[in-house]
Amino acid sequence: MINSPHSLLELIHSGKIVRNLSDRELLKPEGVGFDLCLSSLSSVGSGGGSLRTATRRTPEDVLVQENENNCFYLESGRTYLATTTEEFDLPTDLAAVFFPRSTLFRSGVIFQSSVLPAGYVGPMVFSLTNTHYETFEIEKGARFAHAVFLSVTGDVGLYKGQWQGGRISQPLDEGQI
Repeated sequence: MINSPHSLLELIHSGKIVRNLSDRELLKPEGVGFDLCLSSLSSVGSGGGSLRTATRRTPEDVLVQENENNCFYLESGRTYLATTTEEFDLPTDLAAVFFPRSTLFRSGVIFQSSVLPAGYVGPMVFSLTNTHYETFEIEKGARFAHAVFLSVTGDVGLYKGQWQGGRISQPLDEGQI
């Protein structure tokens, strides 16, 4: 079952579920979830990724600086890691799934995400890949993703993974938890 934004606002105002939502989302949320804003952007840098049964690693990340107009530019053919302003802390009866704002896919920008389980604390990190032949501009603070909250029933194993807290990359092999 999808939980409406209005059904979650009381918990959110008390500091639970998600912090740092924009005033727009706190005062007049639309639809079935909350829009999320861009805090920072990193490009996927050098080094190969690896996902094995016991270890993993990712390419390094390179922080992208916004320009004088507070904008980032996504170059054609490049993949970036976008971090949200909002920070999550879900109770055991909620999970979240994420979707792009439609301007992204209408502009040739692919948005990739994962399910957010209970127990994860911190901002979310999403992948943005510009497949269009032109540069895509995105302003720091722009709404670029949409979070939908789903009810979870039964026992839930809380997230204990190594991406806790919004870590961007891990360019050295590390053991899987």
